[in-house]
Amino acid sequence: MIESINTSTLDSFKAEARQLLEAAVQKRQMQQEQGPQRGVQDTVSLGNKPVDPGTYTASVSDAELGKTFTMLRDLFATTLQEQGIALEVSTGDSTIDLQTLTPEQAQDLVAEDGYFGVENTAQRIFDFAVGLAGNDPSRVDAIRAGIEDGFARAEGAWGGTLPDISYETRDTLMAKLDDWVNAATESAEAP
Repeated sequence: MIESINTSTLDSFKAEARQLLEAAVQKRQMQQEQGPQRGVQDTVSLGNKPVDPGTYTASVSDAELGKTFTMLRDLFATTLQEQGIALEVSTGDSTIDLQTLTPEQAQDLVAEDGYFGVENTAQRIFDFAVGLAGNDPSRVDAIRAGIEDGFARAEGAWGGTLPDISYETRDTLMAKLDDWVNAATESAEAP
């Protein structure tokens, strides 16, 4: 888990990301100046009047998307390496090398039933937190405070907002804590 990200590394990451975006904008402008590209084009018709296909063309091919993913993956791996963070992630039954991760593998990892999917990640955090609390539901407020603090720190490290999957995971985790406390309360009240 990332303990901290220093400001210079984060600034470096932002600068490189900005350069990538500027390059993409320049490429798009060059494509527009050259006119419509050969290949797949989308057309739009409003009121049965066709719009010039040069107005909008599909500009990102699978190959370009793969290059962009690879470039961002390598940038991320370099950033972790500079922070002294391991580039391999254990998923219980296997280990994933972030330097060779493919887009398909990344999608599988965050899929609904993937190792980093909402349910599986929430369950791992829940198990860890409940174990740390000695399986004592009276400590749920401290657990919740720790989770909220962790999310606030992550938001700060990533510029104020996390991906939606992070918030879905937090909500699922909080529901698991509610269920745990309710089950313990019901069990204590049962004759």
